[in-house]
Amino acid sequence: MNKVVILGVAVPTVLGLLYLLWKTRKDEEEETERPMIVTSHQTVIELPIPRKVVGTIIGRQGSNIKQLQERAGVRMNFKAHDDKEEAENRILQIRGSAKAAQTAECLVREIIAEIPEILQEEIKVPRYCLGRIIGRGGETVRQLSRTSSCKIYIDRSRGGNPDEKHLITLTGTKDQILLAKSLLQEKIDDEDKLRAEMAVAAANRETRDSKIRGDHSNKLEPSLVSNESSDKVDEDWDNDDPGKTQLYLTFPKERKYVEVYVSAIADMEHFWIQTIGAMALQLDRLSQQMTFFYESEGQSLTLGNVKKGDIIAAPFENDKTWYRAKVMDVKDDQRLDVFYLDYGDSAYIDSSTARSLRDDFLTLPFQAIECCLAGVKSNGEWSEAAFEKFECLTYCAKWKVLIAEAVNFTNSIPHLILMDTNGTQDININAEMVKSGFAVTNS
Repeated sequence: MNKVVILGVAVPTVLGLLYLLWKTRKDEEEETERPMIVTSHQTVIELPIPRKVVGTIIGRQGSNIKQLQERAGVRMNFKAHDDKEEAENRILQIRGSAKAAQTAECLVREIIAEIPEILQEEIKVPRYCLGRIIGRGGETVRQLSRTSSCKIYIDRSRGGNPDEKHLITLTGTKDQILLAKSLLQEKIDDEDKLRAEMAVAAANRETRDSKIRGDHSNKLEPSLVSNESSDKVDEDWDNDDPGKTQLYLTFPKERKYVEVYVSAIADMEHFWIQTIGAMALQLDRLSQQMTFFYESEGQSLTLGNVKKGDIIAAPFENDKTWYRAKVMDVKDDQRLDVFYLDYGDSAYIDSSTARSLRDDFLTLPFQAIECCLAGVKSNGEWSEAAFEKFECLTYCAKWKVLIAEAVNFTNSIPHLILMDTNGTQDININAEMVKSGFAVTNS
C-alpha cells in the first residue's frame, strides 16, 4: 500500500519537473530573438528597432532615451551602422543589471507598440490645381501639412497638360492622411469653382475686333513693367488695397504650360495674351464697375489737357463696356491713339468720348502680355489672309482657352508655342501656320 502511495505522489512530481524543464527551454529559445550577453557585472541586450521609429525612441535632443535610461537605471545607445547594413532596423544596446535591462526593454517595446502605424498613400489631382495647392513659395502646401500633421510631397517638375493628373504622395497615420486629403479636396473644389466662374465670365465677355491699328509693341515703360509673374500677382493681390503699385503682368516663367486667351494680334511676332486665373475674373468685375460708373456719375469726368502717356478710361468701338487705356499719341484734331492695357488692342477715339480714370481703377495690374510665336516668321509680307488664319487658329478675342509654352524670352517678351486642345486632336498653331504657307521656320 505504501508503494502505491509513493508512486502516486512521485508521478505528478516528475511530470511537473518535466514541464518546468520544457518551459525553461522554450523561454531560452524565445530569448534568442534578441542577443543577451551576461557578465559578472551587467547584462547587455541588443534590441532591433525599426528605423522609422528610431527618432521617436531618441526624442528631441535625446530627451526620450535619457528618460528611459533614468527610469530603468541602464545605459542605452544605438550601435554605429554601416551604410551597407540592412536598412530595415537599427540595433539598440541596453546595458545594466539583468532586471534593469529587461525593464528597459519592456519600456522600449511599449513605446513602439503605442506608435501609430505610418502609412503612405498616393493620390492624383488635376495639374491645373497645383498652383493653388502649392501656393507662393510652397507656403500653402506647408500650411496644409502643418494642419494635418501629414507629410505632403508634390513633384515640382515642370511639364504636362493642365488637364493631366499629377501625383501627390501623402505620408502619415490613417487619420492624418484622411485630413490631408480633405484639405486638398477643398483646394481642388476652390479651383474648379474659379474655373467655372471664369467659363461663365468668358461666355459673357464682348467679342472684339482683334486687329491692331498701328504698331504699339514694346511701348510700355520699363519702370512700370513688373518682374512678378501673373501666378505670383494672382496669389498676392488684394483688390481692396488702393495703395498697391501699378503693375504690368509678365508671363509665368516657372510654369511650362500656361492656359491663356489670345486677346489681340498685330502679327505673329506681336500679339497679346491674358493668362487665365483669378486676375482674369477680377478684370471682368473691374470692367463692370467702370462701365456702371462711367455710364452714370462718371460722365462728368471729362478729359482736360490730355497728353501722350496718360492712362484714361475709354470705350471700345461697337462695345458698351469701358476699359483702361494708355494714350499713345494725340492728333491735331484731338483724336487719340489709345492702347487698351488689359487686352493689347488699340484704336483711334475722339477725346470727348474718353474720361479721366478714377484712382481706384488703377489698382489692378494691367493684364495684356505681349508675345511672339516661337520658331517661325512671316513668309514675306504679313497679309490679310495670314492675319485671318492666325486669328482663326487662336480664337483671338473669342475667349477660348489655348495652352502656351514659353520656349525662350527676348527682353521679357515670351516666344510661345501655342496649342489648341479644344478639339479631339491637339493642334500646334506654330506648325499649322507653316503648313498653311503663311510662315516659315525661323532657323
